[in-house]
Amino acid sequence: MVLIGEFFLAKDDETALRVGPRRSHDFPAVPCDGIYPDDAVWRWEVHLTGAESALRHVVPMANDGFTIFAVPEPLCRAMATAGAERLRATARVWAAAASEPDDEISPDNAADLLERVSALVGSRAEKHLELYCWYFAP
Repeated sequence: MVLIGEFFLAKDDETALRVGPRRSHDFPAVPCDGIYPDDAVWRWEVHLTGAESALRHVVPMANDGFTIFAVPEPLCRAMATAGAERLRATARVWAAAASEPDDEISPDNAADLLERVSALVGSRAEKHLELYCWYFAP
């Protein structure tokens, strides 16, 4: 199974509906191919906040394997203030916990992704945008 997806910034749910596989866009984005981002977001939030929020699906997962969800605000706030060492520690925990064959990620790649998503989160406030993620798991 090949997983493709990306975290991206959009103004609102209606705007977020314009993204997905084979749809070009000019939203600020970070690719997250090869992982299940909904599982990653859950693990990141638990590690960074000690709690977990339910994902708000803009496009619920259906038989076609496509979904779009809004990244929970508590996680966005935590990522924006976490600092590099805390993000790297979160990435190490996440990489160690990724136990499914299709969801394995090295600690270095996990840290790189988490740092890039955190930078995306940091840029959203000044632009009044929200963080979303889409992925396709055929």
